[in-house]
Amino acid sequence: MDAAFLDARAARERLAARGWIPRKSERFRHLPPPPADVWLGSSGASDEALNGGWSRLPLPGLSAGEADLRWFDLDDPGQRAELFASLPPTVDDEAAPFAWAHRALVRQALRVRVRAGGPSTPAFLRLDHRALAAVQAPLLAIELAPGAHCVLLEMHEHDPAAPVVQNLQVHVRLAEDASLQHLRAVVPASDGRVAHHVHVRLQRGARYAQALVAGAGGYHLQRTVFDLEGEGASAQVAGVLFARDGAVEQQVLAHHRAARTKSGAEVLALAGGRSHVVANAHTAIAAGCDEARARQRLAGIPTHGQPRIVLRPHLDIRHDNVQAAHGATWGALPEDALFHARQRGLDEATAKSLLLAGLADAALARAVDGAILPEALRLDAVLEAALARQLGATEARHG
Repeated sequence: MDAAFLDARAARERLAARGWIPRKSERFRHLPPPPADVWLGSSGASDEALNGGWSRLPLPGLSAGEADLRWFDLDDPGQRAELFASLPPTVDDEAAPFAWAHRALVRQALRVRVRAGGPSTPAFLRLDHRALAAVQAPLLAIELAPGAHCVLLEMHEHDPAAPVVQNLQVHVRLAEDASLQHLRAVVPASDGRVAHHVHVRLQRGARYAQALVAGAGGYHLQRTVFDLEGEGASAQVAGVLFARDGAVEQQVLAHHRAARTKSGAEVLALAGGRSHVVANAHTAIAAGCDEARARQRLAGIPTHGQPRIVLRPHLDIRHDNVQAAHGATWGALPEDALFHARQRGLDEATAKSLLLAGLADAALARAVDGAILPEALRLDAVLEAALARQLGATEARHG
């Protein structure tokens, strides 16, 4: 037996010994994930295309800077050992079963390394992932060297007619004074089951910002974990969640481990029908983190029907000299805002669409200002299409 096979088998054994995420798990109790066998697929799945699908799209007129991409065949023991040696060990937290299920199934991976090219010459990249199998475990590793700067658009295509099970792991490592603007779009099929885990480690002065547009599926989890390890590091994420029906949850966990670190989490949930949407933010500030700053802002707006929206901000502060704030708001669009829009000659559907688009744009811009990015790296089209689908449900229900 080769080392790759033994590693995958050991992961299955570890998962079996640990057990799956229990329904009483505090982090997942509002939207429990499907059981382990869903994410593992059939025991005989070994198609080489199982975890393929990553592609780098050309961006005419934009420089990729000092970015190097390498695809790994993880059935090769040497390549498998090389890649996993550069990744952090699995943290034994509530989401660990996802990591073990991923390790048991992963066959291919993409690693992106960006060298420093100066703040005026960032690397511009677009990566698309297309689902090639019914059950898959893609892996993406992103490493930025000291002083490197990158703008990355990560797009996930899901065929509505062919729902998939996808357990994705993304590992981001930012060295001293590096910065990454990470734009992500994930819209699964209505009965697809998707779990994306983004782990970000930041050294001194590093900066990370994520803007996410996500749609609901049969089950959809977006989980981002920040480890602010270096003094002055900052990380923030803004997500706009769309749910006509189905389920979607965004979790943002920030761990402050050094002084003068900064984190932000913002979620705007637009929910309709009988959908189930959860926004879950947890920030922990360790002792000794002088002048750390943390902010959480969660909001839910029902667009039609009777959706269930759960907003859970949480702060765990172990130090006095910090600034931290959190808040959660839930409710329909203000009637006065709709009234003033209608007074300008807009019909109700158009007025509602413009107001929601403005709220979504503002939420994302507080993390990544898309207006200053090249058009090829914006989320405008994805956001517009998602909003049209969301409000189309309203028209169908009331028309």
